[in-house]
Amino acid sequence: MKNNKLVVIFAGMLVSGAVFANNADQVVGLSALTNAMGGAVVATPQDVTTALTNPAGLSSLSMGEQKSRFDMNLSVLNPMRSMNGVDSDSEAYVMATGGFAFQSELLGPDFTIGIGAYPISGGGVDFPADAFKLGNTNAAIVSSRMSLRIGPSIAYKASDNLSLGAGVSLVVNQMSAKGFDRTVIPPKSLNYPTDVAYGASFVLGTTYKINDRTNFGAAYTSRSYTEDLQWNMDDGKWGLSFEDPQTVAIGISYRPSEKLQLEADLKWVDYSGVRTSSVLYGPTAAKDIYIAYGWDDQYVLGLGAKYRLSDRYTLLAGYNFGNSPLDEADINNNAGVTAIIEHHLSAGVMAKITKYTSLSFSVIHGFESEMTASVGPPTEVSFETNLATLQFTYQH
Repeated sequence: MKNNKLVVIFAGMLVSGAVFANNADQVVGLSALTNAMGGAVVATPQDVTTALTNPAGLSSLSMGEQKSRFDMNLSVLNPMRSMNGVDSDSEAYVMATGGFAFQSELLGPDFTIGIGAYPISGGGVDFPADAFKLGNTNAAIVSSRMSLRIGPSIAYKASDNLSLGAGVSLVVNQMSAKGFDRTVIPPKSLNYPTDVAYGASFVLGTTYKINDRTNFGAAYTSRSYTEDLQWNMDDGKWGLSFEDPQTVAIGISYRPSEKLQLEADLKWVDYSGVRTSSVLYGPTAAKDIYIAYGWDDQYVLGLGAKYRLSDRYTLLAGYNFGNSPLDEADINNNAGVTAIIEHHLSAGVMAKITKYTSLSFSVIHGFESEMTASVGPPTEVSFETNLATLQFTYQH
């Protein structure tokens, strides 16, 4: 097996910067409302995406008279990424997601079911050849990745104050990559077409109503247990194990008045468990390539505020901070990676349209973050992002 950090191009492409408003390569929120709250939604749910973040929140989710709710989101993503002063050509993406929740007469009012399909990480970069230099050779870095979770969740209201929840998801991990391997002379092109690997993950959660104004929430999300990605190349089959990290989140929400809700969440993301290193398996053991990512764990703070302006309009705002799992020493081991944003600000508005429907709109901005490699060539990277999301909600 080659223990060779020179294969940094491929390493970088595998974890290349997410296009979402993101904590490293994980999304801040899954909808307009959750992004507007800065991702602070563990203690008090905002919409059906609680099925993925804390399924216990389904028990206290605002639904209609018939106890059903549907949320649909359409997002426009604008990531601004550069490497050595050269911009990535991919600067706009459009994405649609949705989910629903309901209570069933078969199970009774103490049980609430939710189901949805949401990307939790992904994106891609499209850097031209002059963005990165491999010795005397320049290398284009082009990649695309998405991790999608689809599945049901259920919440049980154990008492007036305590709810428990659980969910299981089908994980869809899709990736393509293009770059160069300079372990050979002249450098060899590495072109890995789109491959899809499947797996599963689960989430457990609880909410507890401390008093009429204060709620507590906690949730655990497992790592994604997926099959290896595999590519059929000219010299045989190559493979890679690539999974999303486990997370632990806690939150507390407080209502100072009937109109105002505040929430603060803290989350641990176990990047060291899945992004420290990996092996790109070749057709033979002699061709195996060691990949050193060097990611550290991330700690995320989310703060959100929600104010009911009138019976029709509600305003939301949030702040999110997540320390970069990369530092300057890791940049050249992760060429093309732009998952270094730490600070986000967000705002949104929810408007009641009819008795059953409402529209929500939010914007979240990830402030520009820059790093220069301290080991190897002085590679410079920067990342800034904007995400606008329109959400349609139907409650019946």
